[in-house]
Amino acid sequence: MATNGWLQRLLKSSRGRIVAELRRGPATINELIERLGLSANAVRSHITALERDGVIATDEPSRGGVGKPAHVYRLTSAASTLTPKAYDAMLVTVLDATRGRAGERGYQAILNDVADKLAGGAPPTGTFDERLRGARKLLAQIGANVDVQRSGNTVRLRGSDCPLASLVATHPELCGVIANVIARRLGTPVRDCCDRSDELPRCCFETIVGRAA
Repeated sequence: MATNGWLQRLLKSSRGRIVAELRRGPATINELIERLGLSANAVRSHITALERDGVIATDEPSRGGVGKPAHVYRLTSAASTLTPKAYDAMLVTVLDATRGRAGERGYQAILNDVADKLAGGAPPTGTFDERLRGARKLLAQIGANVDVQRSGNTVRLRGSDCPLASLVATHPELCGVIANVIARRLGTPVRDCCDRSDELPRCCFETIVGRAA
């Protein structure tokens, strides 16, 4: 059954592996790098996201060696009810069942409805910078923290990670939903430029200032 393949892939997500490793006991970043075989940048990015979500916390630095003591990370009580793999597996199954039942056009219409609901439905108001601040705030509420990069009339929203990291490789249309949410908030077309690599997916969305939707 195809769902078994999805579950296996989700169970091996980098963030899930870090949480699973910390269930065994507190660890430093270097220990997580060694045990999981991930890059230092990947581990640090996932640790930052997990700290932001209140899933892990920092203990007093370990002083077991020469040089600057290393921070030790542990799970918080919030992790006891954390079941992201089950949620992800359920969402993947729902998405594929919906596409199979509704067909491609119907599925896209449903995703557009989702974008409308997430965006709030109201037409964009205020200056572009005000709308941009509102879009960033909304993205943060759904777990996508982005920085703004400007180059001429091009504005790019780039994140250090992705709230849908374990899903976007097989369901890139979810990045399109977020792009449509931003477009509705800004009143301009928005292009998905996300990095959907296996190790560390990152949000990226681009728009042109002054281009009407």
